[in-house]
Parts: sequence; C-alpha cells; structure tokens
Amino acid sequence: MVYWNAINANLSIKETPKRVMNKIWTLLVISLLFSPMAGCTSDDEDETVMFPVFSAVADNDEVYDNSRMDGSPFIVIFSAEWCNNPCYTSMHSIWETIPELPVLVMSTDPAENASGITLSEWHDSADAFDDDDDDNTGVSLTSYAFMKGHEPGEKLGITAPGTVIFVNSVGEVTKTHVGILDDSTEIQTFWDEASGTA
Repeated sequence: MVYWNAINANLSIKETPKRVMNKIWTLLVISLLFSPMAGCTSDDEDETVMFPVFSAVADNDEVYDNSRMDGSPFIVIFSAEWCNNPCYTSMHSIWETIPELPVLVMSTDPAENASGITLSEWHDSADAFDDDDDDNTGVSLTSYAFMKGHEPGEKLGITAPGTVIFVNSVGEVTKTHVGILDDSTEIQTFWDEASGTA
C-alpha cells in the first residue's frame, strides 16, 4: 500500500497501487487525447500581415499611399538606387511575366538621392537594364513608380534591397520573396494569390 501525507495535515490517505496506476493512466490518456489540439488553439497560426501605412512622392511627382492603393492588389519591390541585381532582374522578370502591373519600387536606403542618384535617374537606369548597347530597344517599366520606402520596409523587417512583396486589395501581404524573383510561374502564382484569382 502507498501512503500519502496530506499537506498541512497529519492525515494519511490510503491508496492502493492499482488506484494510483489508474489515475496515472487516466491522466496520460487525457493528455494524449488533447495534445494534438494544442496547435489548433494556440497562437502559432499564420498571422495576417498588413502592409504598413506609407506615403511617398514617386519619380513621376505623384503621391502614392495606402488610400491610393486601396481596393487593388499591387507589388512592392524593396530595392535601392544603387542596386542592380537582384533588383533589376526581378523588376524585368515581373514585367515580362505580366506587363503593366501596379508596382511600387521602394528604396531601403534612407539617404536622399542615395549614391547621387535621383528617383528619375534610378527609373531610367532600371528601364535601360535590358537595352542592347546604346539603343532603347528594351522594356520601359511604365507602370512602376520609384520612391523612398525605408520606413515601411523597416516595419516589415526589411532593411536591405532584394525583397518582393505581393499585397492584396485590402492591404494584406500575401507573399514575401527574398532574393532574385525571375521564375515566371512563381510570379504568376504569387500575383494570382494577391489578386484573388488563384
């Protein structure tokens, strides 16, 4: 027989080894039954990430902000005035997959005219990326707006260029891709998810 001392009392409660084992088995079975549900009720689920509040003047002198983008999906390429790759490759790959999407190209570099490059010069340089030598035979990224964007980037934990964000029509981030994005199937899939056509 097993004797248990009651806390704060001098009483002893007799329990048979069989009763003790039954209690242990009962607790074990209950814990095993409810343990798979722990993930269903915990906070480990993917949280919805909203694109941060922003307002920036782009290279075309137009103001872009959350209210302007509200109601339409869009893409944000976090880049920098001095970033050629992976930034330009991703920009042109997105255009080649689906031309004229609404794309905001935001610089993670907080310096005004980083590396001495203005927003318009940056846009021109991106346009020229696929040009053959000195002729302008490549694509012009006409629906892309180039602007400063280090603050929304920091709020999303992005401090360096080379990240592409897909945002749906209510401002939720549906996909974050780090590095060169040049796979047309991935680009189409990410856009379909953001636009609600997937």
